[in-house]
Amino acid sequence: MYCYFQEMISLSTFFLLGIFFVGFRIYKKGWRSNRFLLFVIGLFFLMATTKWIPTKLVAQYESQVTVCQPQLLDTTSTYYIHVLGAGYSLDPKLPATSQLESTTLTRLVEGIRIARQLPHYKLVTSAYSKYGLESQASVAKRAAIELGIPSQKIEMLTTPSNTAEEVEAFVKKFGTTKKVIVVSDALHLPRAVMLYKKAGISAIPAPSNFLIKQGPNDYNGLTFPSYQSLSLMNNYFREQLKYWKDSW
Repeated sequence: MYCYFQEMISLSTFFLLGIFFVGFRIYKKGWRSNRFLLFVIGLFFLMATTKWIPTKLVAQYESQVTVCQPQLLDTTSTYYIHVLGAGYSLDPKLPATSQLESTTLTRLVEGIRIARQLPHYKLVTSAYSKYGLESQASVAKRAAIELGIPSQKIEMLTTPSNTAEEVEAFVKKFGTTKKVIVVSDALHLPRAVMLYKKAGISAIPAPSNFLIKQGPNDYNGLTFPSYQSLSLMNNYFREQLKYWKDSW
């Protein structure tokens, strides 16, 4: 129930509630007395649905974490590369790599990229199964093996259902003395690193799935209102709320 409620918290929901509220006020008092409210809602709508402002906010937030450079790490140490889960589908017709959601697979690929440049590592996959089936951690392990990682180099955390539980499960299984590289989306990593810090571990961030890319062929200026821009703003808004909740 909490998960469904959390999904309902978005700018889209607030805009709809705002429209219903203003519509009710217009019905009761006429539109002239509600011009300011209409202006404010319209302004926020344009800010959230045209690309420039969402892009600036997300790019600034994602810049808090930099791409992991394994060659700069201590090669005599063992690093635990914790790849956080982000969804999967148990379709038996498909290889494990195709059973992972694209977000999870990209995180796993980033974890493997780092692992291949370290002489000593453990790849840690995590996340449970909502329906009591094979866990996401297990499918991610199979995918990692398909991509060339030896099975003895992989550990699993099969019980967590969210980021806080993933960190808690890691600490419970491995303690707080391991060197940890945590792999997740760039937008999500500040919160994951913060949770590790609360647990007593200074984790090294390894971002993937950047929502904003700033190459010469990428346009991040003003656009017409679009669902894609609103979705980007929603992702930023939800992540800020989750960071605030988890930081308490």
